Amino acid sequence: MVRGWGLVIETAGPSCQVGLLEDGQPVGGLVWDWPQQHSERLIELVQNVLHTANLDWGAIRYAVYHQGPGSHTGLRIGLSAVKAWALSLGWAVYPVPLMRVLAWLGRKVAGSDWILGLWETRGGQAYGQLWQGEKAVDSPGLHPLPVWEAQAPAEALVVGNGLLPRRRGLYVSYIRWPWLAACAAEVEPLQDPVAISAITPLYFRPFVPTQRKNP
Repeated sequence: MVRGWGLVIETAGPSCQVGLLEDGQPVGGLVWDWPQQHSERLIELVQNVLHTANLDWGAIRYAVYHQGPGSHTGLRIGLSAVKAWALSLGWAVYPVPLMRVLAWLGRKVAGSDWILGLWETRGGQAYGQLWQGEKAVDSPGLHPLPVWEAQAPAEALVVGNGLLPRRRGLYVSYIRWPWLAACAAEVEPLQDPVAISAITPLYFRPFVPTQRKNP
């Protein structure tokens, strides 16, 4: 990883989380657990984390961003902030997908080599991806839980909030910022402004913006 001070930004879930890293290692962080307040609290949390460590914005060299899937609004709030800071202050960016975090948990916590990351969405469906070690075996997909039950290899550990009744599983209710920090070591940093500008959130389903009608 890029050496020096870095920030972890997690806005994809119900809580707004900010972590501080030194040479990739967590040294402190703050979590705001009230939902739907990410836009109001994110900058305040970052400023408080920096103040506690006697740092200013110029000390930061990189940001780790939870790329999702997750909350549509939360993902966009976090990414907009990370892009603005990275492009104006010259930071590198580590985008970390949800499925990589679940695969990492399966390896580090449960010691499993085959992992099926599975995250429940609406309508009895789950977003998932099969991993072997640090490598994804296939692309992520969205299927009903019985389809995942039929397709998942017998040796795969299911990790996430979408556990299958007849499979070994590790339940994860939400993503914590230190996990994102650990997974950033497996991700290539983006340092080119064009590449940083092109980062997009990952969604459970194709995102189609809607135009709000005038009242």
